[in-house]
Amino acid sequence: MGVPIAPPILALLVAVTIVRSLVFVCWPAAQFDSDQAVTGLMAKHLSELRAFPVFWYGQTYMLAVEAWLAAPIMAIAGATVTALKLPLLAMNVAIVVLLFRGFNLDAGVSDRRAALATLPFVLAAPMTAAHFLTANGGNVEPAFYVLLLWHLRRRAVWLGVVLGIGFLNREFTIYGAAALLLLDGVDRALLRREVIRRYGIAFTVAACCWVACLILRHFSSAAGPGTSMADLSTLLAANNLLQIAERICLDPRAIVRGTGHILTMHWPELFGLEPQRLTDFGIESTGRQGFPGAAWLLVPAIGIPVMRLLAIRAGSRFCGYLVLTAALSIVGYLIGRCGVVDFYTMRYELLSVLGACGLAGWYLQFERSRGWMTTSAVAAGAIVTLSAWSHARLLAEYVTHPPVAAKQELIAALDARGVRYAYADYWTSYYVDFLTRERIIVASDTIPKIRTYNRIVDAHRGEAIRIARQPCPAGAQLTAAFWSCKIGDR
Repeated sequence: MGVPIAPPILALLVAVTIVRSLVFVCWPAAQFDSDQAVTGLMAKHLSELRAFPVFWYGQTYMLAVEAWLAAPIMAIAGATVTALKLPLLAMNVAIVVLLFRGFNLDAGVSDRRAALATLPFVLAAPMTAAHFLTANGGNVEPAFYVLLLWHLRRRAVWLGVVLGIGFLNREFTIYGAAALLLLDGVDRALLRREVIRRYGIAFTVAACCWVACLILRHFSSAAGPGTSMADLSTLLAANNLLQIAERICLDPRAIVRGTGHILTMHWPELFGLEPQRLTDFGIESTGRQGFPGAAWLLVPAIGIPVMRLLAIRAGSRFCGYLVLTAALSIVGYLIGRCGVVDFYTMRYELLSVLGACGLAGWYLQFERSRGWMTTSAVAAGAIVTLSAWSHARLLAEYVTHPPVAAKQELIAALDARGVRYAYADYWTSYYVDFLTRERIIVASDTIPKIRTYNRIVDAHRGEAIRIARQPCPAGAQLTAAFWSCKIGDR
C-alpha cells in the first residue's frame, strides 16, 4: 500500500488553483475570443443535438474534446463561458492532484515538499494560467494527458486510449509517450518481453483510436449544424501527422538561436517575470505581470537545482519523467517553429511548467545542503510571490470594477438597433454569436469556420449589415471601436 495523500495540504493546493482561475472562469469577458467561441458554439450545438463535431469546426485535426466535455454542462446550465470553462478548471485541479500524488507516492517526497513542488503550476502567472483555461482546442490537455500516461503506464489498454485521444486532441501528448520509452530504454526495461508486449498493445489501441476518429469524421458536422466533410473542400487530407510533417525544420543555426530565446524570452514570459500588460494576451485588465529584472530569478531557481542534481547524480523516475517530457517539448517547439520563439506561440510550449514542477520535486527530494537549498528556495519563492501578487490584483480589479470588453459594447449596440444578421471579421463574428447564444447571427467573411452562419446570413442579406472596425461610406458608428456598414463596404 502507498503512502496516503494528506487531504488538508491537497485541499489547500486545489483551493489556490481555483482562486487563481476564478477571473477567467466566472467573468465571461475576462479572456475570451472567437477561437474559444467556436469551441463554445460546438458544445452548444452538441448540447442541443443539432450537430456532431468530431474535430474542431472548419478543420480535420484537433479533436473536439473540450466541446464534448462542456456539452452536458451546457445542456443543464445553458451556453455560457463559465459552462465552457468548467471542464478546463476540472483538468487544472486534476493536474494538481496527479502531480501531488506522483511526488508523494511515486517519488517518495514528503507532503510539504510535494506541495511546494506543485506551486509552479498551482500559482502559474496570470497569462500562463489564462492559457491553461483557454478553450481553443488543447492548451491544458497535454499536461493532463502526460500525467495520465505516467499513472496508467502499467495498464496497456488505458495507456493506449489516453495516447490515442490525447494525440488527436493535441499532438504534444506524444512527448509523454516518448519520455516513457526513453526512460524504459535507459533502464533496459525495453529488453523485457512483458514491457514490449505492453507497449505493443498500447500503440495498437492508440492507432485504433486514431483510425476510428478518422472514420467518424466522415459522419460529422464538420463546419456547423447541417454541414459535412464536403464543406471543408481542400482541408480533407489534413491530419495531425501531416501537420507535424509540414512543420519539421532542422536548421541548426535557427534552433541554436531559438534555444537562447527559450532562456531569455520564453521562460521569463511563461513564469510571469517579464514585465507585460495583461491586455497583451487579451486579458481585459488595466494590470500587469512581471517586474523589471525579475527574469534573473530563474538563474538560481532553475540553475542551482540543475547543477546540484548533476553533481548528486541521484535518480527520481517520476520527476525525471516530467523534466524529460518538458525537454522534449522544448525540442519539438524549436524544430516545429524553426527556432522562432515569440509570445504569440507560447501556447505551443506549456509543458515547461510541468518540467519546473518535476525539477523542484527532484531537487527537494535529494538536496542536503542548507545553503544551496535556501538560495534556490528564496528565488523560487520570489517567483511564486510575484505571480500570487499579480493574481490578487487581477481578482481585486474584477471584484470591484470589472472591465467592459469592446465587443460587449458592440453586442449592446446591436441589440439596441434590433440587428439580427451581420457579416464581420473572424475575431468579431463568433464572439458575438456565442455570447448572444445565437440570438444575433454574425457570419465570418474572413475565416469561415461555421458555414451554417454564412448560409443563414446570406438568406437574410437584405436585412444584414457589415460590422467594420473602421469608418465606411454612409456608415453609422455603433461603438467607439465598431461601425455599421452597408453590404459591400469595408
